[in-house]
Amino acid sequence: MFVSCSEKNFFESHWNHPISEQGLPPLHFSTLEKNLDPKACGSCHKEQFQNWEKSYHSKSISKGFLWQKEILSSKEYQSCLQCHSPLAETKSELSVEFQTPEILNSKLHNFPEGISNPSILCASCHIRNQIRFGPPPKTNLVNNVPSNQVPHNGYIAKKEFDSSEFCKSCHTSKETGVKLNGKRLMEVYTEWEKSPFAKQGIQCQNCHMPDREHSWKGIHDKTFVQNSLQPTWNFIEKNGIYQIQAELKSIGIGHEFPTYIVPKIYLHFYAIQKNAPRILLEESVVGRFVNTQLTEEYFDTRIKPQGSHLVRFDYEPKGKLIKEFLWEIEVDPDEQYIRSFEEQLVEKGNLLSKQSKKFLQESLDTKRNSRYLLFTLSLKVPASLPQ
Repeated sequence: MFVSCSEKNFFESHWNHPISEQGLPPLHFSTLEKNLDPKACGSCHKEQFQNWEKSYHSKSISKGFLWQKEILSSKEYQSCLQCHSPLAETKSELSVEFQTPEILNSKLHNFPEGISNPSILCASCHIRNQIRFGPPPKTNLVNNVPSNQVPHNGYIAKKEFDSSEFCKSCHTSKETGVKLNGKRLMEVYTEWEKSPFAKQGIQCQNCHMPDREHSWKGIHDKTFVQNSLQPTWNFIEKNGIYQIQAELKSIGIGHEFPTYIVPKIYLHFYAIQKNAPRILLEESVVGRFVNTQLTEEYFDTRIKPQGSHLVRFDYEPKGKLIKEFLWEIEVDPDEQYIRSFEEQLVEKGNLLSKQSKKFLQESLDTKRNSRYLLFTLSLKVPASLPQ
């Protein structure tokens, strides 16, 4: 029998993979209540649906994911589906192993119009065995209406939905997974657990789901990242040599920045001349750089929570007329994917099916275009006074 999520360890039961099919909806449910498609949920939960629709959770099964089915073993592919498509019903759209009579029957009754997007859906987090779960209400509500007279029998309120541990199942690699230099490929929860944010009781949801917003903004959102970092710099001129110091401080990030191995942050420093091309003085990379085979780590310069990345260097103009110094901070959210996909296109492009190769190329193009300029800072060089 289904182990209720009201048991002592909610997380173990709620994220007990593979998640079982939802089964048949209660007979007294209306047609709308029986439908687990996110659009049906959006009939009442409009704001949550609209935010989810624009989020990366709704795009967890993308072309960048689908093309890889042909190069992954069955075991590897099933492992990916655990987080990218948690429901048994959505998995049946992607893998024959989940096309059992029980799962297909459940899909027929719970998704009567089919599943057009087998990604992370509302039900992936909120429904188990036809029981709805969610966080406690924001305010104390007095409600004496019988549960069978409220939509989908109401829901079971669990405080765990407001806990960082709720996100751990998908945002931290398994202990048995790949480790490089003693670190798992993804340690978001562990990084948070060791941070000052955890000690202060600040959860993942406080930043990524403010006011319970279902958009889960992250590294791809420029404004979100800008509000989490503080760049400061200055220079001192001494005997014709400029001593430049810069600091990029993490002020609102509860894990290492950037987390995981994929994004990279580039710091470029320039000298701007009058009527001449700018001069690149220094460049620095913030990130965890590993090879595409995920077998070797080359460096890890990520910023710890409330920590800083420091850059110091000297520059001697040697007769060049410098007007100002420029510091550009650029974010490449998908650097590791770009490097890996470019390599796969060369090495295995001719072995892929026409559709998979098309998906790979389109995904690569999209990820190449995700790069953006985060900050541009300038320091004017004072004009020399006459002797």
